Amino acid sequence: MNYLKNHQIFESQDLSETQAFLSDMNSIDTIDALGKNASTDVSIQSAAIADITLLGASFGAGRIHLKTPAIETDDLFLLFVNSGNGQVKHGAHEFEISPQRGLMRNMRVPLSAIEDDFSALGAHLPVSTMRKHAHALTGRDIFRNELVFDAAIDVTLPGQGHVVDTLHYIANAVDGPLYGLENSIILAELRDLLLTNILMQLPNSYLDILHDRPSTVALPRYVKRARDYIHEYADSAIHLADLVAYAGCGYRTLLVGFNDVYGMAPMAYLKTIRLNRAHNELLEAAPGTTVAKVADKWGFGHAGRFAQSYAVHFGVSPSETLKRCR
Repeated sequence: MNYLKNHQIFESQDLSETQAFLSDMNSIDTIDALGKNASTDVSIQSAAIADITLLGASFGAGRIHLKTPAIETDDLFLLFVNSGNGQVKHGAHEFEISPQRGLMRNMRVPLSAIEDDFSALGAHLPVSTMRKHAHALTGRDIFRNELVFDAAIDVTLPGQGHVVDTLHYIANAVDGPLYGLENSIILAELRDLLLTNILMQLPNSYLDILHDRPSTVALPRYVKRARDYIHEYADSAIHLADLVAYAGCGYRTLLVGFNDVYGMAPMAYLKTIRLNRAHNELLEAAPGTTVAKVADKWGFGHAGRFAQSYAVHFGVSPSETLKRCR
């Protein structure tokens, strides 16, 4: 399915014309059609949502190769595949993108891709806007911390898949009932909805801060006490009995409270916080840091199980995160 049909800004079957347009618009410096009887049938759509730009693109039924250089900007580009698939090299990392796996591109990193029967929907995201939104969500000074996302997005995971659904919802809204509407308040609310889901659901270096203080949920006192205990002693041994005693309520009450607020049991929440902190430490790793040391620090005694849980949570292995920082 293609999106933003009422916002088409370019259509061509001419490769040279396409390359010139994409070079000006998205800094794609090379695009080639591959294979026998190679051809392109390119369609580009664009719609502004406050200071975020939604982009749709389809490249026809063939195979294409495109390259983009590193760009001196702090912006990111979020991309979800509607149809087809591609093999992407994003800096030093290579992985497949498909309807099950998206991409968060760091524009400062060069990218090349070979794409087959490809169409996608994406969003151009100014990092300054995302940092301001993170500050609004937490009320905390987070501007000293770099905002870093994992490049690969696992759409099969519920949280990350929800970001895709949110982007599709907004694209359908601006192409349908909100088409032609110039209401800055409504557009800003759609922008904020997208940013909140991206920051809260996709693997990034702000997750620990963001999930430390949910801004929209009234916390029962016993949940807040247990949550604060987890955050204070996440690098120490914590048992369920410790949380129940500190919270001052029964196990069943605490379990229901955590499920209502966080959608998970208290010990699962503890595991999530530890994974997030391990993730942040790997992102900011000092020379000599090893995955095993980080895992042990945050209570994961078995390196294999830690790597498995980390990969499920962030979509990449801990060793891949560590390599990215060096």
